[in-house]
Amino acid sequence: MERKQKSLETSSSQATGACVDSVFRFFSLPEEVSHHILSFLPVKDLVRYGGLSKKCQEFQLWTPSVNFVGFSSLPNNRHFRLLSCLDRFLFLRGDNKIRRFRVDWNLASGKTASIYNELYRVMTWVHAAVKCNVEELDLKLRVLEATTFELPICVFDCKSLSYLLVECGTALATPSVACSTNLQYIKLRKVKIDEGFCKWISFSCKCIKELHFEEVKVENITIDSSSLESFSLVSPSFCGLRQLLISGKKLEKIDIEWRCALPSGTSLDVSAPNLRSFKWTGNLLKHQNLGNLMCLEKAEIFLSPSADYNFDNAFGVLHSICKVKVLILSEETVKALFREGHIPAQFDDISYLAMNITSWDDDVVSAMVSLMKGMPNLNTLNLKSNHSINVPKPEECRFDRTCWKSQNLSFILELKEVTIELFCGNIELELASYILEDAKNLQKMVIIYSPQQSNLIRGLKKSKMNSTAIIVCQEKQRK
Repeated sequence: MERKQKSLETSSSQATGACVDSVFRFFSLPEEVSHHILSFLPVKDLVRYGGLSKKCQEFQLWTPSVNFVGFSSLPNNRHFRLLSCLDRFLFLRGDNKIRRFRVDWNLASGKTASIYNELYRVMTWVHAAVKCNVEELDLKLRVLEATTFELPICVFDCKSLSYLLVECGTALATPSVACSTNLQYIKLRKVKIDEGFCKWISFSCKCIKELHFEEVKVENITIDSSSLESFSLVSPSFCGLRQLLISGKKLEKIDIEWRCALPSGTSLDVSAPNLRSFKWTGNLLKHQNLGNLMCLEKAEIFLSPSADYNFDNAFGVLHSICKVKVLILSEETVKALFREGHIPAQFDDISYLAMNITSWDDDVVSAMVSLMKGMPNLNTLNLKSNHSINVPKPEECRFDRTCWKSQNLSFILELKEVTIELFCGNIELELASYILEDAKNLQKMVIIYSPQQSNLIRGLKKSKMNSTAIIVCQEKQRK
């Protein structure tokens, strides 16, 4: 028994020694590295770390990232004690610099008086962070739906604050237009705003560089900024967005995912002469005007047309992006922007084209041909297939190798790299065979196939070739 007790004491001593040794090794790291590691800890783990030693407590109070996150529901007595502990933590920190302050807090449950008291406590934490020259403020709050959440004015007056994220699940009050700010990055998520908030961003956020709206309920968005560089929007149909107007001379990136139940009455207007990257997912609208995007380098268009869409209006989208170098399209977009006998848009600068194809039928392939006829300098072609069980395979397609030859596609002599993911098999391989035979400058072709299509690949390898291209046949991984 005595020997067992000594063994336990030895094990305990060794464990304590290992822990102390680990702590000292942690102190030997550069201070900025130690702080970066601690920045990932929620405050309850940070406090536990501070209890290891006096040195750890000093590190805890100087850590520039404070995360009030990871709290589950607690009984009332423990909940109020938690609030007091968090108050005390910020009090002990004093004026030590806070680079990033995150709060994830539920203010939507409990008695009304208690909820408003907690909201007041949360706002005192925000005041404390501002006093410590916070640079990034991340507020994820669950607030009663009938409540309008208002940020304290000190947030907008804070000269050090450059990043603000707000998620509250309810209406967000509009700051005064006279309330200017140094904010460079604003992200709003799951909030309701009015047009006045957009006006405040346009007139009072003179340093704004990046603006992100995600599930923001608002009918009209109008942003006109001389400093904005990046704008992104995720707006499902329940958000009720009808009009979007975005304007800025410094805008280089726009990413829009906008879905609407009824396209009638919807409009998109973009004025961004220096735009370099543009991505648009969702519905073709009643009206869209992208202007002349002469500096555009990359465009991704994934649009679903309504039954009564205006072709000429939609076709204007292609003319707006005619100077693009990299173009990625969905099958629905290709079909919507093609009409038999219509003069194809001219894309003289495109070097890379990617299309996501779900059905290789005559309509789709005809649309592809019409599109590619306007791309004389295309050198990289990437055709992906969406293997959905709900998409029937086409019965027959007239585009065999002879038909492809008859299209006189001028880019064929410029083509250097091709990737084709097989769906039906025969139709795509006719295109591959045509390219291998006529693309004299081809350097590489990649064919992605399923195990059931392996017999088709053998025939492709015997195709006549007028180039020294490498053929890579890659079997798809089973999911």
